[in-house]
Amino acid sequence: MDVSQEFLEADIILVSPKGKLDAKNSQNLRSVFQQLINAADPKKIILDLREIYFVDSSGLAALVSGLRMARENGCTLVLSGAQSQAQIVFRLTMLDRVFPIYATYQEARQDLI
Repeated sequence: MDVSQEFLEADIILVSPKGKLDAKNSQNLRSVFQQLINAADPKKIILDLREIYFVDSSGLAALVSGLRMARENGCTLVLSGAQSQAQIVFRLTMLDRVFPIYATYQEARQDLI
């Protein structure tokens, strides 16, 4: 899985993975979360899911792990741009009640500023 990162503000970073968020790729995302959260900045992470077209239970576990790490270290993790398959999975697992989920990363950015 390819993951790009871009600072939107001094304390807000946009993380954009591409492809599948599954058992094969979930460790990569966990590593990205670990690196970002261990760094001094940013304190706010937007995970843009626009280019994620499949999420399985391992992918969900990686997201929950990232959220736990963020909260334990005083960071904020929000999701944006979830495609229909991911939206359905979030609703079925009730993770849409756990994660702040925005339609676009721009909306998330505005809310986090």
